Amino acid sequence: DILVLGGGLAFTFLKAQGVSIGNSLVEDDMIDTAKNLLSQAEASGKQIIVPLDSVCTTSFPSGPMKLEDTKTFDMVPGGGIEDGWMGLDAGPKTVALFSEALGKVTKLVLNGPMGVFEIPPFDNGTKGLVDALETLTKGGCLTVVGGGDSVAALEQFGKTDAVTYVSTGGGATLELLAGDVLPGVAAIEDIE
Repeated sequence: DILVLGGGLAFTFLKAQGVSIGNSLVEDDMIDTAKNLLSQAEASGKQIIVPLDSVCTTSFPSGPMKLEDTKTFDMVPGGGIEDGWMGLDAGPKTVALFSEALGKVTKLVLNGPMGVFEIPPFDNGTKGLVDALETLTKGGCLTVVGGGDSVAALEQFGKTDAVTYVSTGGGATLELLAGDVLPGVAAIEDIE
């Protein structure tokens, strides 16, 4: 019932809502699709939640940066990221929003980090979400983490045991959850 978007994917949805994304990653050819998905979600009473703020820099970093050398922009219609800046992480308002929005779910799938978690200080958004997953799991929520980057984030933060299920196959995990037949699983099922 709730879809929380972060990382590069979120910027396409933010741009579709009229929020400036500066030089951030975007799929311009998917803007109309994003608008349609937002409309469908609203019409069906579902939620698509996008970042409230984004931690940005002027160029992709080659190594760790100081938080003071970044700038955080509020992601609101008529506002957003200034030209010349790119969003590389979800900001603290977003982490709080996502944690609150997910607080009552009983099943959760994570398929991707919130930003460039490999490079501090752009790891805070993903760390915040991973911490929320741990809390949810302890509270009885079924948490599934799929995809190499997601697993790497769990490992980086020492949280691989903090969730219910981990798979390095992100796309395959989503396909399986969608009910698709996976070739490897079908081959095993054919063995007598």
